[in-house]
Amino acid sequence: MSPLLKKITVQFGILSTLLSVLYVLTVYIIDETMFTSQWGGMAVLFATLVLFVLGVLQFKKQNGGFATFREAFSAFMLPFILATLMGLAFNLTFYNVIDGELAGRNGERQYDMMLEMPEEQLDGVMKFMGVASTDDLHDKIIEQAMLTKTFTGQLKGGGMGIAFFALIALVVAAVTKKNRPEFE
Repeated sequence: MSPLLKKITVQFGILSTLLSVLYVLTVYIIDETMFTSQWGGMAVLFATLVLFVLGVLQFKKQNGGFATFREAFSAFMLPFILATLMGLAFNLTFYNVIDGELAGRNGERQYDMMLEMPEEQLDGVMKFMGVASTDDLHDKIIEQAMLTKTFTGQLKGGGMGIAFFALIALVVAAVTKKNRPEFE
């Protein structure tokens, strides 16, 4: 790995982690009901995507305006992988040591939001989740909320994130690549 790629990886990996950690801490301090809001998560996802694209563009700029497909892909994915690993450590500490009950409270809020759905939509969710009653739905939602904050749950989420971001990285790399001319 080139020194420039290492620099971009560390710089943008740390920036992405800080963005996510600041979001979690801000929501936790201000109003933890925002954890179940789709808008906050979508805003962080969008900001993260923009951040990694900026990382690719910065790599390309500092590399004389050139980036092979592999370099562009790496400049996008390596910071994401670093941020995923640092985020894993933060989340495990935050949800299991600092506030071990937060995941359960988030699950309760998700359940309450589901109860506000129209009846036919709620029935569809219950059928999809394989439960027969709202009590079973409650138990399933709480169980899933708790499982996502375990080490295994965090690894699964990180793996799914890597797969999702890899698809985006392929597109970003294809759009931003610019090979050096063979003959100058």
